[in-house]
Amino acid sequence: MPFLEVFSIVFPVFSIIGVGYFFAACRKFSLEPLVETLLYLTIPALVVSSLIEKKIYLAEFGVVSSAAVTVVLSTGIIALLFLIITGRRSLKGFYLPTMFMNSGNMAFPLSLLAFGEEGLTVAVVYYVAISVLVYTLGIYIAAGKGGWSEIGKLPLLYAAAVGVGINITGVAVPQPLIATIDLLGSATIPLMLVSLGYRLYFIRLQSFWLSLWGAGIRIVGGGIVAALFVAAFGIGGIQGKVIILSSAMPSAVITFIISYRYKADADFVASMIALSTLVSLITTPLLLALLLRSG
Repeated sequence: MPFLEVFSIVFPVFSIIGVGYFFAACRKFSLEPLVETLLYLTIPALVVSSLIEKKIYLAEFGVVSSAAVTVVLSTGIIALLFLIITGRRSLKGFYLPTMFMNSGNMAFPLSLLAFGEEGLTVAVVYYVAISVLVYTLGIYIAAGKGGWSEIGKLPLLYAAAVGVGINITGVAVPQPLIATIDLLGSATIPLMLVSLGYRLYFIRLQSFWLSLWGAGIRIVGGGIVAALFVAAFGIGGIQGKVIILSSAMPSAVITFIISYRYKADADFVASMIALSTLVSLITTPLLLALLLRSG
């Protein structure tokens, strides 16, 4: 796969992240309104529009969700073994950024640019599964309790149910309503990338080698687990490639919010998010080249 083709895919993504990063150096503002807009308006709209525009089947939904669960649990086990070996079992914040990947901010635009609307649909299904895990298992890890009660507060889960329901039943949706949902959802990707870059500006590295090991488990470990899952179940085509791509993304920014809220080694989590994102500048283009070359 020519270098320029891979470059044309990753350049817009990392460029917009960079815009957010340098914007933070010039202007300071609260990200909370932007995050609220994403969580309660644009992301649910993108989820609905993506799920109703391409025919999906429950089996397909189950396969992608199962892959996401497998990757999260497997990287969690790897993280546990690493902490046991290094004598750091008390560092519970290590689990969050190793288990949960940035399956939204980065995986959405990369999947869309590399594999088109079909790729974006798979990425959205993967993201929904990861979001459920973050707001249940992730909060349980950080707080020890309360994770299960949070799931009902997620609008994207209801949006996913609506999208899947419409898709499976074939209910006709008026075109003006579809256009409205599409327009609102189209704001998601640039806003997510800018917010990620803005947040990264304020994150400082600490525990460099421990963070680097965590980044390796997250990106390399997640990618390998996904590749094994795809091979074991014979998942081919765009679906398999997007599963691998999404699984090899850097740490999710939301893990910092959770660790900060529940006092679970937030400074270390922030450091690992920053380092894993930097590492992904190298690993993501390489992985995309491999996936696109595989035909």
